[in-house]
Amino acid sequence: MPRMKITLSLFILLLPWSFAAQQENRRDGNWWIGQPPSAKFTYMVGFFDGMPLGWHFSYWKFEDDKSGCIQKVFSSYQEHNEKFLNHVVNVQIDDGLDVFYKDYRNRSILVSNAVWIVLNEIAGTPKSEIDKMREGFRHSAQR
Repeated sequence: MPRMKITLSLFILLLPWSFAAQQENRRDGNWWIGQPPSAKFTYMVGFFDGMPLGWHFSYWKFEDDKSGCIQKVFSSYQEHNEKFLNHVVNVQIDDGLDVFYKDYRNRSILVSNAVWIVLNEIAGTPKSEIDKMREGFRHSAQR
């Protein structure tokens, strides 16, 4: 019986740590605002470095495709890259995320989705469209 009490006590004591570890692994606004500036900078550098690999993942499977799918992927990537990333540096996105996550209602939105909103804001997407995106991401984050 004492062994069971010890095990139960340890479980109860470690449960909050397990929950905290789960929360820490979720890259959302709560995670973002807890990061020091150097970690935010490093994260954004990694985000940009991951873009080319994501691009390759989107077409490697279809390299032998004769239907024109690859050309559409290339065109889409190039168009979005020019519109949203050509004249943007990681510090701008970092600053935009800091502002975005000051609103407590945005804290459950994943960083990757928040980056999309920030890039749209920088690119001049109309506020009404930004608001719809934000509400959509808020809604889906609560599920």
